[in-house]
Amino acid sequence: MDRLDPGVREIISIVSEYLDDVENIASLDNFSDGTYTENDASAPEVYNYLCDNTELARDLHGELKDQLKHHGDVTIEDVRDAQGNIPERDELKATVERANASNVVPQDADEESVSDNTEQISLESNSVDLIVTSPPYWRKRDYEIEDQLGQEKDPDDYIDNLVDALDRWREFLRPHGSVFINIGDTYHNKSLVGIPGRFVRAAQEADWIVRNDILWAKDNGMPSPAKDRLVPRHEHIIHLVRNDDYYYDLHGYSNAFGNGSNPGDVWHMNHDRNTGGHLAPFPEELAQRAITLACPPSVCQKCGNPRERIRERGLDDLDTSRPQAERAIELYEQSDLTEDHLRAIQAVGISDAGKAKEIQDGAGSNAEKVQELADEAKEVLGGYFREFTFPQWTTAGWTACECESPEYEPGLVYDPFAGSGTTIKVANELRYHSWGTDLDTSNFDQNQSLARYQE
Repeated sequence: MDRLDPGVREIISIVSEYLDDVENIASLDNFSDGTYTENDASAPEVYNYLCDNTELARDLHGELKDQLKHHGDVTIEDVRDAQGNIPERDELKATVERANASNVVPQDADEESVSDNTEQISLESNSVDLIVTSPPYWRKRDYEIEDQLGQEKDPDDYIDNLVDALDRWREFLRPHGSVFINIGDTYHNKSLVGIPGRFVRAAQEADWIVRNDILWAKDNGMPSPAKDRLVPRHEHIIHLVRNDDYYYDLHGYSNAFGNGSNPGDVWHMNHDRNTGGHLAPFPEELAQRAITLACPPSVCQKCGNPRERIRERGLDDLDTSRPQAERAIELYEQSDLTEDHLRAIQAVGISDAGKAKEIQDGAGSNAEKVQELADEAKEVLGGYFREFTFPQWTTAGWTACECESPEYEPGLVYDPFAGSGTTIKVANELRYHSWGTDLDTSNFDQNQSLARYQE
């Protein structure tokens, strides 16, 4: 039998730091079906190799930590900690109104916007910071409600109606707001219809900016009787914005769901256990992710501007959950190295010496001096030198608006198709205001886990 591919051994070496009583690959020979030999690389050797290939090391480390530490075990407390700066309120808005999401208009809409074909709700225009929703899928379920979206005979009519509804919601959304729409596909006459792609094109034609087509990958799902195709195990989450100056907190999101690295556009989530009457609630984690990414924790009610995170990158703010980083800090603290040495490490680590003088602080600094400092640091730190080339970003504070007496409130999340109230529940657990509409509010009213949110 062939020995393990070197790349696989490298990955096992990195995995080993998270396993008890594992020092090197020899302790993991059960993974290689007895093909381990004395010539196989040890964990320290692999580590030194990765030190010389920082991009590979960074990618491997980020991917593995995401999978090992942040797959399916993120708690509501983790998400709260990652967000921060949410004003404390004794009472939060949490309302679901009976209304057709395709025809809603704001409470303060002008007379020309109100007609027999519209429904005026208690939500004001330009008041929503984030919309998270999952409209009925085309020809999937008949909720036996008049004028429901999803039962159109033609898929193009369904897309037209959905985009018309999206334009209605635009009136509620602040300029910095985002929309996350969970949408699935449908088989018709043995063929996939391509609903998500059709919707994306139609939204673009309606002057929406499509920022991401996120794939919701799930291990569980509805069984299928089909014998001539694979069972669908993914859906789409389309992220839309009104303009390119929208609120987005990748730092907070990455700390909650990616341990500081960008987790990417594939969200691994399974359905929550459904004890309510609604047939197709999406998982709470979907709402958690969207809210963490795109709903500002604090918004001035006078000017409508959100407070945004101010980030800074320290010299020695390393990820101490990694043994290598912890050892690097220990060596630095025991040495005579200075912060100038750390600046030199970062300069040399991210650019060639010719550009280092642009990064090095202090008058009269030059590339030769920077390289000299970096060499001194490398001599002391050895292979741990590279640990200081990518310190973590930290939160230095939050921006403030220019109002004389700002009135800050938590952001407001709106779900036009509220269903059983998953978005409402999650938003309130994360200490945000929330609002919802639905043609049938009975599922929300009967959901006992939402009892404390109901008026």
